[in-house]
Amino acid sequence: MLISKVSRGLDRLCIFLLIVTTTVMSVSLVIMIFGRNFFNMSFASLEEISRFTFVWLTFTGAAIAFKRKEHMGMDFVVSKLRGKTATVVEIIQDIVALILFALFIFYGIELAVLNIEVVSLQSGIPMGYVYFIIPVTGFIMVIHALDHIIKSIKRKHTESTNGKVVMDKVSSI
Repeated sequence: MLISKVSRGLDRLCIFLLIVTTTVMSVSLVIMIFGRNFFNMSFASLEEISRFTFVWLTFTGAAIAFKRKEHMGMDFVVSKLRGKTATVVEIIQDIVALILFALFIFYGIELAVLNIEVVSLQSGIPMGYVYFIIPVTGFIMVIHALDHIIKSIKRKHTESTNGKVVMDKVSSI
């Protein structure tokens, strides 16, 4: 199915982005630590860059966790339920999440556009670039939510046609 392939591709993109942002953040932090301790120098621009990459890392990690249904509250309720009830609650959770992610897209674009000309003091990076991760990961999580909903509906249909309950976790990759 197309939505599943797109979701998997976006997940791989998020993993790559997570690796890049973690590397950039780690390198900038190591340079800052060495600069302070061995050369008595401080790099304020690297501090900002590490903070900005942490923001990107957080939102990218959230998209990866949502794809795998590894957010803390997502499985808590569903794991206590069985059968059709669990599937219905799972679908409702994903619909609510989808609405939230749509708000991420809408207000994230607004925030990024409003701050595109605001430049960070030390590094000179436009703040709109920092905030751009919000609508991007919002879009990615909308695709993941649609994939979850479709898989849950298919599983519910399979359960009702087979006459037996099969409660397996939606495959993430």
